[in-house]
Amino acid sequence: MTKIRKQKRKKTFRYVNKKRQNNKRRKTANVQCKQIKESWDNRLTVQKNLENMGLAYDPNKAVSSLEGKSGKKRKGIKAHVVKSIEEDANELRENKLKIPKTQVLYLTNLMDKYGEDYKAMAKDPKNYYQETWKQIRAKIKTFKGIPEQYNEYLKSKGLEPTTTSAMEVETA
Repeated sequence: MTKIRKQKRKKTFRYVNKKRQNNKRRKTANVQCKQIKESWDNRLTVQKNLENMGLAYDPNKAVSSLEGKSGKKRKGIKAHVVKSIEEDANELRENKLKIPKTQVLYLTNLMDKYGEDYKAMAKDPKNYYQETWKQIRAKIKTFKGIPEQYNEYLKSKGLEPTTTSAMEVETA
């Protein structure tokens, strides 16, 4: 009878380059937010950096801690970062939305032909995509909300350009 021999695996030592590991840990990620980038400390971990700025590293823990305490104040050494981010978020942004030229031509043709009768626009033979009257109305509403393109259309028709903003169109 032959004996079955056990195969022994050669034990290997997994070398870890601590210097490279630390450099990787300290390397700043590609942060788009200038407030965070300016106050980032390369000597600290990501978690410590965010904690010092008053931001949450783990949103689940942040939410659970907020549920237990009412009226929690933000803590952190660099609390100004959160304030500047909030101020930046609350600033009004310029609307960079534009409708493609072909869409503008389609909408202006419908507006010239039917005025404000959206149900007739839906039955137009040039309505290739068979959009409903509500879809057409929504597109015209967004077109009117873009002052650059809508004012150009009004000038071409010999009408006076209006100074309607997107906010006014939404409330109308």
